[in-house]
Amino acid sequence: MDEARLPALPWPGFSPERAFVLPLPAARMATPFGDACEFDGVRLRRKAEFHATVLSQEMSRAAAAGLGVARLRALYESLSWRPRRSGRYALLHKAGSGDAGTPDSWSLIEYLDLPAMHAFRDELAGQLGQAFADPVPHVTHYVRGEPNGIGVPHRRALAALLVREVAP
Repeated sequence: MDEARLPALPWPGFSPERAFVLPLPAARMATPFGDACEFDGVRLRRKAEFHATVLSQEMSRAAAAGLGVARLRALYESLSWRPRRSGRYALLHKAGSGDAGTPDSWSLIEYLDLPAMHAFRDELAGQLGQAFADPVPHVTHYVRGEPNGIGVPHRRALAALLVREVAP
């Protein structure tokens, strides 16, 4: 895949009040699916902003409380954050609650090869607990429902949300 290796990602900043994300350059996020795509009768729209979530909001709060921002930054900067796009896509679905305020959500994600995320979260898991283990490095390209996509904090969540793999 062209431009599979993305540039190194500097410290993006951190706040325990929000998820810890790595911004990815929109100009390097082209897919073979166009501006919109449809799978299994569900039409999804292309996102304008792209990121890889390293820690959910809940995990960010726990990491800040357990290690502090300075130690998190030092750990982040000790690793080489160079994502590689895989060209492997997956369709995810999260059922709404059934009331009018929570509709079904769909996402089309691309898996990323991001060894630094595994090392970062493994270290946090060793120091703070297993909740940090087993990340799923990915970027969300298309959505329906949730505008930022469906949260996938670990492999168990992915297994529960996965509809199917999608070929380009």
